[in-house]
Amino acid sequence: MFALARVLGLAALTTMTSAAPIITITTRPTTVYSTVTSKLRIQGTGFGGGDGEKIHLSFIPKISPDDYKVTIVSDTVLSLGLLAGKSWPTSTSVGDGEGTTMYLTSFVNDMKGPQNLLEEPVAVANVINTPTVMHGGDKVIYMTGTTRFNINGTAFRAKAMALTFEPPLVKDVDYILQVRSSTCMQLTLRSNRKWRSDGDPGALKLRRIDTGAGALRIDAKYGGVTVAEVQVDLGAHGVTVESAPETKVYQGDGKLDILGSGFNTSAGLNTLKWGNSLRGKGINYTITSASKSQLSLALTPGSKWRLNPANLPGNLVLMAVNAGAGLVPVGPTEMKKGRVVATVFENPSIAPNPNKVVYQTHTHELWITGTGFTRGAYSTRVDFDPPLLFGVDYVMMVFNRTHALVSLMDGRKWAPGTGILRVIGIDTGAGAYKDFKPVAVAHVAVDADDHPSGLTVTRTASQILYQTAAIRKLLIQGSNFCASPELTFQPPLALNSDYKITRAQAGQLTLSLQKHKKWRYEAGPLYLTALKCGSDAIELAYGQGIVVATVLADPTIEMSERKIYATHTKRLIVQGSGFSLDGTELTLRPTSRASYEVESVEMAEMVLLLKDGKSWAPLGESSSPVSVYVTKVDTGAGEVVMEDDGAVIARVYPDPSGAWANDGYCDDTRTSGLCDLGTDCHDCGPASEGNFTTWDDDGWWDDDENYWDDDYDFENYDALDDEPHVAFIKSTPNPKTKKSDMQESKGVGGIFMMLLEGVVVGIGCVMCAVGSWFAHKFYKGDKLPFELLAPPSAEDELEMAKSAGRAAVPITPDVAYTGK
Repeated sequence: MFALARVLGLAALTTMTSAAPIITITTRPTTVYSTVTSKLRIQGTGFGGGDGEKIHLSFIPKISPDDYKVTIVSDTVLSLGLLAGKSWPTSTSVGDGEGTTMYLTSFVNDMKGPQNLLEEPVAVANVINTPTVMHGGDKVIYMTGTTRFNINGTAFRAKAMALTFEPPLVKDVDYILQVRSSTCMQLTLRSNRKWRSDGDPGALKLRRIDTGAGALRIDAKYGGVTVAEVQVDLGAHGVTVESAPETKVYQGDGKLDILGSGFNTSAGLNTLKWGNSLRGKGINYTITSASKSQLSLALTPGSKWRLNPANLPGNLVLMAVNAGAGLVPVGPTEMKKGRVVATVFENPSIAPNPNKVVYQTHTHELWITGTGFTRGAYSTRVDFDPPLLFGVDYVMMVFNRTHALVSLMDGRKWAPGTGILRVIGIDTGAGAYKDFKPVAVAHVAVDADDHPSGLTVTRTASQILYQTAAIRKLLIQGSNFCASPELTFQPPLALNSDYKITRAQAGQLTLSLQKHKKWRYEAGPLYLTALKCGSDAIELAYGQGIVVATVLADPTIEMSERKIYATHTKRLIVQGSGFSLDGTELTLRPTSRASYEVESVEMAEMVLLLKDGKSWAPLGESSSPVSVYVTKVDTGAGEVVMEDDGAVIARVYPDPSGAWANDGYCDDTRTSGLCDLGTDCHDCGPASEGNFTTWDDDGWWDDDENYWDDDYDFENYDALDDEPHVAFIKSTPNPKTKKSDMQESKGVGGIFMMLLEGVVVGIGCVMCAVGSWFAHKFYKGDKLPFELLAPPSAEDELEMAKSAGRAAVPITPDVAYTGK
């Protein structure tokens, strides 16, 4: 604030004293190093020729005229040469990252008089601290076995950093650079690369460093500073693991084989680090045998490969292997990923329900409950006794991991006779579950006898209708129907109010839905419970009814003008209602069906995945957005044509030049995938309220001592596995929390913060009291007991700087200073 006030004051002073400014300065601040940049060129007009000694300049921050020499290169170029042992000014209040802006505030040419020829202060340079690099010759790293190491020094800048190594290493090809602070930068080796490009062991030297003001030579006499000694990998550094997501296991399966190379042939000398809380040494599993290319693992009884069933099926990820020379990452370390060695499925189970009664042919549906049911990319199959064939005798729809609906096909039976219907086996995607025990799920009863008149009704559950969409008519099959039958439905339907009989034949009745009516107010089976033809009346399936149709919810589409890009946006979410889990088809305009796949379907949401080389809409050369409409929907009972032009679900924009955030659309990797996770906070919501992950781990194997600790609390082990990896974000206390409860939770740090808080509040109260006293005195016109002093002038600051002298910079053996 003081510096800004001084600049503004000088600007006002310059305006008042300058009669006719005749020079201009180009505002183009050049970035310079504080001690090693020897020349600063200033561009403008009106400099004239002659002797540079006649030119007198003033700067903020101040720099003594004895520190530099002025040379007039031309009428448009002025050169300032820094004298030996001098430096460009930097502000101690500015950190190493931003630098100090140097303003030219006065330009006086003795040939043109004593007046300031500069109209206003102009920024002419950005001064950054000169970087230094510490020797690291005692640091040993392995050619590929070491995945990352640090380089220490000073004045590192995250915004601009370029390094030149010997042997050469290319940033983002051989390594990834992360500036962790002004004194530390970390290099991470990329997959399949080496720390020395020539493959020979030896010193890795940093020859040049550029933090924004040009490349500086480091310890040029010795060809650069040694930042690490690279040694040949040990034999155990050559560990690799093959990805095997196709290997499918249940949580409790007893064995698992891991394939790869470089394993220790002594089983006990191999240790593994996993992406979850799985532990070896007999705690969760034991490595029973080992060869160079395979490890065989046996699960400890009662343990599981993964614990949290809500996250399954899911990957079992192996992060690193220690075959005798320390933990070696087995996946791309710069991405902090391991290798998927198996896909783990929840241990399935079926809940017994022996009291449930189903009739041989008249009962249409049977609900089965349990755990571990799968759908989508995987499928669940059960084996019955008496045998039932999937797709021939029944079909099954899984709604979630605990509920599945078994539907009997038309003309089939639950069992050839009466008795217990059992599930004797289950496969949810990882093969037949070996530990499954047979479970009774229903009791099969005989169908009701046919009426003596021959009046019958045939179950037709495969007939599918929408609630209101009059695409199809309801057909009731049977025998000996009369011209005007009386029908009783469940849920109830009234003749000539809800429906009308449009055609009556001996073997079939045709019913039409009345306008603005529904076959059912909720989706589900439609039962015919009774039928009367003249004096002949029958109750169907003992009054419980026979399914004559399956009614689907009317599909709806939620209109949205979600912003997507023609090809960069890979997923389009369509929301609505009534979508069928068995399969829902949409007709889009102008997007063709060949351009996308249906990735997933929920009852209220569909996810469409764009195919490679395709686009959501043909934009041509136009930059105008194009709307995507849903014109038809088919959830199993025929195509429903949307009203008017259809329902708009997205607006397609031309692809951007790059993937970026803050564009008004939440497009990080949790949705469309344009922005990296956590970089799209403005569009997706603040990080403190979103599902953002902060991963600032400079070596995820650093906690191995604790990771393998034998004192681990295994009683609470289940709570640790597969929990989401999110940052610990400090939140404000709940206003409903009792004060006593909050105090009890405070430790030493909390008490210190309370004391500090009290000190701050106390000082604030004192300052307020003193300020009030001053205000009272001023209001009454009393004289204050002191005088308010003006800020020091520029001349005063110069004198103080001269008297203070210049601090000596200590030269230590482990620091290499840089120079041009």
